[in-house]
Amino acid sequence: MLRKFNFCTEFSTTHFLKLSNLQLSQLNDKIENFENVETSLSDDVLNIHLQNGKSFVINRQTPNKQLWYSSPISGPQRFHYLNGQWINSKQVEIENQLLNEINLLLIK
Repeated sequence: MLRKFNFCTEFSTTHFLKLSNLQLSQLNDKIENFENVETSLSDDVLNIHLQNGKSFVINRQTPNKQLWYSSPISGPQRFHYLNGQWINSKQVEIENQLLNEINLLLIK
């Protein structure tokens, strides 16, 4: 049986902007010192480039109150804010998704 999840889109745009800015900044801070990884956070877009040529992009979509995620491993995904976390439809938190995928690519 499939479980239905109610993602939080009821908060104000101002609150969404604060939450999404915080998440993008935290992700950038977490990985900017990784070896063989370059990051840039500009205009609400976090770009992550690995030395092997692979890239990730995370940006916010204000009208949908989502973070959009593009990965060379898992492809495009959308993350919603729920219970204090940004999670995708499989209930994976964005930080876990990103760090796991970066680690997979760095150990190859």
